[in-house]
Amino acid sequence: MTRPRLAGDNLEFLDRPDLDPRELRVCLADVARLNRWFGGARAVVAQVRRIARLRGLKGRSDVLDIGTGGADIPRALVGWGRRCGIHFDVAACDRHEGIARAAAVFCSGVPSIRVLRADALALPFRPERFDFVTCSLMLHHLAEEEVVALLRELRGLARQALIVSDLERGAWAWIGTWLGTHLFCRSSYTRHDGPASVRRAYTLDELRGLSRRAGCENMRWSRRWLFRVVGVLEN
Repeated sequence: MTRPRLAGDNLEFLDRPDLDPRELRVCLADVARLNRWFGGARAVVAQVRRIARLRGLKGRSDVLDIGTGGADIPRALVGWGRRCGIHFDVAACDRHEGIARAAAVFCSGVPSIRVLRADALALPFRPERFDFVTCSLMLHHLAEEEVVALLRELRGLARQALIVSDLERGAWAWIGTWLGTHLFCRSSYTRHDGPASVRRAYTLDELRGLSRRAGCENMRWSRRWLFRVVGVLEN
């Protein structure tokens, strides 16, 4: 039996406006390392790879990454594309000023990634501006109505697909995340936020219901390795 979702404001350090810049960079590096080791980045890249191969996409491809954090997902996409003949131009967006500043530092050697400070619920882009729209580890920060509004906002921006990834709430997920963050992470922010993220996350059935409310009836949700869930809406 899963515990009820933990709601409320300021439950995670990364939701707070005033963060120590050095500790924030360490935290974002922790998250990138966890994504790399435990499949978070791979879950998103695998969906882009599948769709690109199925549709024969080559050359240049535009990507919007929402809630980019340290922009590790865009960097993983660019790296895979470089090996496979696709040049990804990525707009990596985060509304948190400190996070966007840190992401720009992490991406300073990757000119195809532009880091933008933007509110995901008020994006300045025209419909179908991007081939792919990706969003990782963001939904659990939002209340239900905000998730619905976000999915409704993002669904029209992608020509190929919207790909969303997050944690799934559950007792084993909380235990695994607590152990992983305390064994492998250096930042006190990460050690706090990891388990809190799981308690704030949605279940697979909840995400299916929220996507239907957003008008994304064809969005396919599935579980991935180590308590991840991925939703894909192909156009």
